Amino acid sequence: MDLSAVLDYLVSGNVLAAFGAAAGMILAGFGSAKGLSMSGSTAAALTAEQEKNFGPILILEALPQTQCIYGFVIAFLIASGMMGGDMTVEKGFLSLAAGLTVGLTGLTAVLQGSVASAAVGAFGKNNNITSKVIMYVVMVEISALLGFIISILILQSGGVF
Repeated sequence: MDLSAVLDYLVSGNVLAAFGAAAGMILAGFGSAKGLSMSGSTAAALTAEQEKNFGPILILEALPQTQCIYGFVIAFLIASGMMGGDMTVEKGFLSLAAGLTVGLTGLTAVLQGSVASAAVGAFGKNNNITSKVIMYVVMVEISALLGFIISILILQSGGVF
């Protein structure tokens, strides 16, 4: 197999799309896992002290998980497009762009985990501020949500799904 054949294979629509799906899932998944480890550590400690407040603590702790969900949805849409058998190189590049968009904005979950951890700590000191501290955590979410929406628009405008 010569170099030209290898490049033709690597620059196929399906390979590019697979890299897009993988990038979206891996990056967003890593961001969520790291963010959840930070918020989860603080939440577990506070739950030991205030077991009756498990519900609000869990909500604050779980918010960095949404980026992983966004990455999964985009990866699923890309994979669905690949199964249709009509994945051109152009659609492959669009899928790669969509995957990188959701994946890179999904890394905000790391920062969201830090804010969520602080929010859990603040809630531990004053149980009457649940909605207020949730707003701080949601503010970081906006970047990931916008990346998710743009990824869907990229895939839809390119006819990937």
